[in-house]
Amino acid sequence: MFSKLQTPLVTLSLAVVFGIAIGLMMADDSDSPTASVQTPEVDQAMPAGSAAAENFDAAERTATSIGELSRLLQNEISARQALAQKLETLSRQVAALDSAAGLDATALSADQPVAGADDSELPEAGWFDQQALLDSGMNSSLANELKLTFEQLEMERLFLRDRAAREGWDREQMRSELQALESREDELRERLGETAYDAYLYASGQTNRVAVTSVLASAQAGQAGIKSGDHILRYDSQRIYNWMDLRAATTSGDISDTVPVEVERDGETLQFYLARGPLGIRMDALRVAP
Repeated sequence: MFSKLQTPLVTLSLAVVFGIAIGLMMADDSDSPTASVQTPEVDQAMPAGSAAAENFDAAERTATSIGELSRLLQNEISARQALAQKLETLSRQVAALDSAAGLDATALSADQPVAGADDSELPEAGWFDQQALLDSGMNSSLANELKLTFEQLEMERLFLRDRAAREGWDREQMRSELQALESREDELRERLGETAYDAYLYASGQTNRVAVTSVLASAQAGQAGIKSGDHILRYDSQRIYNWMDLRAATTSGDISDTVPVEVERDGETLQFYLARGPLGIRMDALRVAP
């Protein structure tokens, strides 16, 4: 009976063992999909990390570009500031040179020189034509002295303008300094006399004649008979070498005076009597051999 029962027990034991084995195998199979499911989650984390790196690189490149733009902007600001300072310096230099040339708008309020009148023409021989003085009959000793005087005055003018540009002088300061040089010119004019000073102006390339270019017919010059092409030599017995001389003469003295006006026309000297004041002419500055 025991042997009869032994066979079913063995069979049952084997069945249990096989059942346990199958259960273990099924448990392993169920764990494997879970692992395979989790694997894609790990794989999905890789793209997320790669995008963050790209964003970091983009941010870094943007920061670099902003830094470069900031540097370029700062360079531009510095360049503009330097340009502004240079323009200011040039403006001061132009103002100083204008003042040195005597370009004053108020000087044109009466009888006016024509546009383009230029008293800076140099003689053909260079800065100073000493031979022109000798040709006028001046002795060589005085001619040489005048040449040295001219060169000294010219150098003082050049240094004065250079200093004015360097120190940024205003028009009034420049005018004040120039007046000292002009006073020395006036002293030379008085010492030489009319004929020698006229020759000196010509030799140094300066204008020494005022030529009438046009006349207002209704003005006193037109009524008196002064014509275009006439050279004004004297006004109220004062020798006229340039338009500034003429303007100074017409604005001085009593307005009720009648004064003589001497002109040269085609080599002939004519004299007119006019009321002191503006003549009603336009004029040009000329350099004429005495």
